[in-house]
Amino acid sequence: MLRLFPHTPEKTVPAPTVRLADAHWPIPFKQGLEYSPPARGPWTIVHVGMLVPECHEIFVCAQGCLRGVVLSAAEMGLQRRFSTITVTEEHLRDGQLEATIIEGVSHILERLPKRPPAILIYSSCLHHFSGADLGWAYRKLSAMYPDIVFTDAYMTPTLRKSEMPPDNKMRRQLYHGLRPLDDPKGGLLLAGTLEVFGHESDFARAAQEAGVPFYEIAALKTYEDYQGMANARHVVTINPAAKQAGDFLESRHGMAHQTLLLDYDEDRIDRAIADLCEFLSIPMWDTTAQKAATRVALSLAADTLHGRPVAICQTATTRPIALALRLVNAGIHVTDLYCDAFLPSDKADFEALQQKAPDIRVHPTIVPEMRFAAPAQKRDDIVAIGQKAAIFTGATHMLNLIEGGAYWGHVGMRQLALDLIEAAKTPVDVDRLISVKGYGCNGCC
Repeated sequence: MLRLFPHTPEKTVPAPTVRLADAHWPIPFKQGLEYSPPARGPWTIVHVGMLVPECHEIFVCAQGCLRGVVLSAAEMGLQRRFSTITVTEEHLRDGQLEATIIEGVSHILERLPKRPPAILIYSSCLHHFSGADLGWAYRKLSAMYPDIVFTDAYMTPTLRKSEMPPDNKMRRQLYHGLRPLDDPKGGLLLAGTLEVFGHESDFARAAQEAGVPFYEIAALKTYEDYQGMANARHVVTINPAAKQAGDFLESRHGMAHQTLLLDYDEDRIDRAIADLCEFLSIPMWDTTAQKAATRVALSLAADTLHGRPVAICQTATTRPIALALRLVNAGIHVTDLYCDAFLPSDKADFEALQQKAPDIRVHPTIVPEMRFAAPAQKRDDIVAIGQKAAIFTGATHMLNLIEGGAYWGHVGMRQLALDLIEAAKTPVDVDRLISVKGYGCNGCC
């Protein structure tokens, strides 16, 4: 017999929160079943793969898995560069997984109006669980279509905690199509980044001082330009998820690899610039004016905010603790951090921030209770840095930032402060902005 139980309002479920002074390092909350907040700005493997100019993506997955990636391509308006091959139970039962890839890719190529120079084939968890011989299938395709570069890509979310995460793999595989050169001409390659840093960045400046080209995949327009990246002799990575990309370029192309993590501390930024210059065998430029301009911008941000609370999330930057400490030291009232874990490199900043601002509230983003954490009413008093911070605070003022954006060095820190000022002044339609997958992607692809 069915029984009617009293209804418990969903909003009564408490969300876990801890004072920074009491937060456990480096994982402040119990991990288990995960909730995915409706902030869709972070890039997916579909968006990242599209950074390869003129490439065509083919996902070979079960029908249910294909729904999300199809929508990603459609939202980007790049359906013409995207195809799917549906894997069924029969393909697995009959041992036809490899043949399905070969036949499906051939079928797609025959119907494309123009043959692409490169194809990224995304295999699924099923292929890896079943032990499918993907290498043989790719070699067969390469022999059949020698004018096309086939790259193995991966849609394996079930393996993201037991192997290299798909995001890291995808950033590495972005450079799989490069062909080694006997005599590379030289250049500096910024690898694994999603947004264009451009000619005003410290990386472009360092390359110019060294008299070599500056390469970044997000700025490229043609496959010929893409192949030009193989000329680089130096590669820099600034995102932990891009480290494997730098290691791959070092091992396959002989590029010297340097990791220069995104940072916000003034002294450490100076040291990173010094390391960059030493890496390229050039003298370090005088950063006095850059630092002074950054301090002025931060002071203006503090005056503009005038004590308004600021919330930061791990979606916005790979170094939320370092950013929070820099803002707090500038007189900005950081009140909330939305972080599930912290980088080992943030340990010193974590301890310093505990002393400087012990009452900052730390919240998770993926524990199931956070499903009920978003407030019913919007707030215009708080400024959010990052999409998850905006969701969980109800902020109408948001600095829309993913993975730190192109804000590296003193120039980047100054621009972040100026953009924070603009975010404090101008409300935005947060719900509309966070509903778009891959923030900034259409500007890069």
